[in-house]
Amino acid sequence: MNGNVVFQESQSFSPWIYAISILVIAILAAVATLRQTTTVTADSVTVRFGLFYKTRIPLAEIRQAEAVEYRPIADYGGWGIRGFGRKRALNTRGNRGVLLTRADGSTLLIGSQKPRELLQAFSQAGVATQDRLPAAIREF
Repeated sequence: MNGNVVFQESQSFSPWIYAISILVIAILAAVATLRQTTTVTADSVTVRFGLFYKTRIPLAEIRQAEAVEYRPIADYGGWGIRGFGRKRALNTRGNRGVLLTRADGSTLLIGSQKPRELLQAFSQAGVATQDRLPAAIREF
């Protein structure tokens, strides 16, 4: 069919569709690059979630550190930055970590793929520790 074009139409999505798509991609990229980083120094422990969240606890405030197995959903409502008030958890995957009990009785569970190594770091820093993990558990 040769000849003059009688009709031609080109359509695109509404601008709000593009805006929502960009927002969804940005959220997925942020989640995909989000990392939990735990650092123990001679005087404190710092836990970060990418650029979004950071908490620092002086070791002098920690009464005890325990390597534990826990139930993320039942105990804390899942993974991430969880809990309210005196019972909090910072975890990204798995069901093992180190439970810190502060002098005021509040707790913070730090999820870890290497809970015994993290516990050892607390021990070397002078914090009282206890390994409550089953003996059969090996590090990842």
